[in-house]
Amino acid sequence: MTFFPEIDEKQTIRNAKRKLKEYPRWRRIAGDVDGQKVTATYSFEPRQSHSTPSRPVERLAISKVDALAELEAIEYAVGHLLDPYHRRILYEKFLCNRPKYDFEIYHGLFMSEGSYYHALSIALIEFAEVYRGGVLLVEIADET
Repeated sequence: MTFFPEIDEKQTIRNAKRKLKEYPRWRRIAGDVDGQKVTATYSFEPRQSHSTPSRPVERLAISKVDALAELEAIEYAVGHLLDPYHRRILYEKFLCNRPKYDFEIYHGLFMSEGSYYHALSIALIEFAEVYRGGVLLVEIADET
């Protein structure tokens, strides 16, 4: 029995990239302007006779709450990577207002292209480990 099962790195990296690429969409749904945390603004419709919120308002409120929770989960995972270079790479590639191209990032970090892509892969795997308790990790089935 091993404490750390073997990970399918390629699939785990794909899962992490997919999740990080969702970040701008979650920001739009959450109404997050310029990356700042803002309180969701709810519009009120006239109350109905049975005094319950209308379905569109209810759905909007739920989507904003879900989007904010997702933003926090992504930001928490990136913010808790141990290596500051890994945090910076993921932030600049996926989370900033105008994501940078790979060559911009590795030139800014004074890294070679090969070193950058190696660090990016490690950062994505680490992100997958931290994000919501590792739900993005894909384990290789034990064939015993």
